[in-house]
Amino acid sequence: MRVIIIGAHAETKQLINRISAGWEVSVIDMDQDKLRNFTTNRQIEKYQGDGTSTLVLKKAGIENSNAVITLTENDEVNIEVLKIAKQNKILRLSSVINDESFTNKYKELDVELVDPGTLIARRLEHILEPRRVVSQAFAGGRAEALELEINADSPARGKTLKEIGSDYYIVGAILRKGEVLIPHGDTELETGDLVTVVLQSGAFGNVVELFSGSESRFPLEFGKNVAVIINSEDHIKNLNESEFYTINTKAEELIIFSNEEVFSDGKESNEETFSAILKDQEFQVIQNQKNSLKEIENKINELSIGTLVLPIMEDDVKKSYIKSFINLSNNKNIPVLFSRGSSPYKTIGILANNNFEQNSPTLIAFDLGVSLSAKIVSLKTEQPKFLTQENPDIARQIIDKLHDIALSHEIQLDVISSEGNEAKTFIENSNKFDLSVVGKDLSSGWQSKKISEYISLNSKSSVLYIPN
Repeated sequence: MRVIIIGAHAETKQLINRISAGWEVSVIDMDQDKLRNFTTNRQIEKYQGDGTSTLVLKKAGIENSNAVITLTENDEVNIEVLKIAKQNKILRLSSVINDESFTNKYKELDVELVDPGTLIARRLEHILEPRRVVSQAFAGGRAEALELEINADSPARGKTLKEIGSDYYIVGAILRKGEVLIPHGDTELETGDLVTVVLQSGAFGNVVELFSGSESRFPLEFGKNVAVIINSEDHIKNLNESEFYTINTKAEELIIFSNEEVFSDGKESNEETFSAILKDQEFQVIQNQKNSLKEIENKINELSIGTLVLPIMEDDVKKSYIKSFINLSNNKNIPVLFSRGSSPYKTIGILANNNFEQNSPTLIAFDLGVSLSAKIVSLKTEQPKFLTQENPDIARQIIDKLHDIALSHEIQLDVISSEGNEAKTFIENSNKFDLSVVGKDLSSGWQSKKISEYISLNSKSSVLYIPN
């Protein structure tokens, strides 16, 4: 995520010091001396020049930016910069307004305005990062109020206020399922709670970390172990991916389902060969005569399996094979990894949609991104205008939401926009992903299931299917 700020001012410095590390920052100012003396507590890029110059803006990275903020005292300059940003399809535009007569010109560009009479840094931070809502300042700036959402991975989730109490902040109210709660010491925080916290300014970072959190928990919501099916020597290479997956998630143990005759020469036992490959991961072997779908299905709950790894050999993969395991995934509520040996996962691909429910493919992809230090690439495919009635505002809201999640998890997000068939376009781009995360989007019904089946069958890299 990149933001370009026009004007090296004190407010600029405050904003940079407050926003999360997920932002790369470029500052542009005409005054060379001002830039030279402009320092913050993090690394930024500084560019001397006219902010209305397309060349200067390109040097600052406008073509790859997500937000532009103008803080000059000249509204005409601000508007000119924002026009160029608009032409580059930047979604987040914000500015101070110096003369109210320019209000309509700013609004024509869909710019978030900040009155210089407000605390500018706090207001701009909210525009950039809506996960933190600054209500107001108190005591001459020594205290402030924040509204924070309790996520599934929040350290405060499931704890009472008594357990997480501090002298540096107080929880004033909780919005839960549309109802306002006045909390007490025994009030337990739940996923989805909107919590209003009043805090000393010095406790800002610790409070955000405590209540928002971004620690990965996957796949513990489904089970604590990973299981892989090994039916032939050709499947052995998928053991490395299974090991990588187990080590780099919260899973505890790797379970190997193997038949009795994996190796044709019979020189080594299955366990001896597995031990030679799996040097960094504990495992147990369960041998079955056939390793049938039914046999595995009966073991899933007993063994607390949180992901089933299925080796995919390009020569023998069939649609019916993929469908049967997707059905197993949905029936048993267990993710299935269609393994093509594409680990380590540095890039994770997802489809852009409006399903942001807990344990949705989107949120699990970001969860994995945290634990793997991987970037997320989201494919947004638009149908030709004569085939769709999609509201462009909804599409923009989806992309904005994805960027907000990326910020809260402090990982990189790239968005690929295209037009045409969603499934085919995703497959065409699948060589850019080490792992794709898909699932049945409840809002899309059977069509989404077909898309997930198609991607799982035809992807050039591994695919993680998340049950509905």
